[in-house]
Amino acid sequence: MKKYKIRITGLGIEATAIIPFEVEPTLNELEHKTAEYLNHNLMKIEKDDFYSVDKYTMTYEEIPIELQPTT
Repeated sequence: MKKYKIRITGLGIEATAIIPFEVEPTLNELEHKTAEYLNHNLMKIEKDDFYSVDKYTMTYEEIPIELQPTT
């Protein structure tokens, strides 16, 4: 399993979420899953006028999965 931190800036907002994927996602899969998270209000969205109000930028980065230590 892979986790990605997705960040959208622009259009008057800044939105972030950590989205899991079973396998390495394609760009199309990243966009579709992000749209699904936005539609279901699963992303943290904040008003932000610092970025462009007529376009948006989406960035993503893989987050390493932390393993639980065994005792």
